[in-house]
Amino acid sequence: MFNYRLVAVLIFLSSVVVPLASRWAVEPEGSWFRPFVVWALIVFAAYILQRHRKFNES
Repeated sequence: MFNYRLVAVLIFLSSVVVPLASRWAVEPEGSWFRPFVVWALIVFAAYILQRHRKFNES
């Protein structure tokens, strides 16, 4: 069984983060690693949400 709520949250977050990351990438005085930190936080949050999920394979 798929976790559609997690997928919907990840799609929403990616639609918010991608425009911000592209804007951050072209800023001359911005930090180059900022988009990577945001994506790492999103991946870590997805891991935490999935870690406690119990799989029922029957």
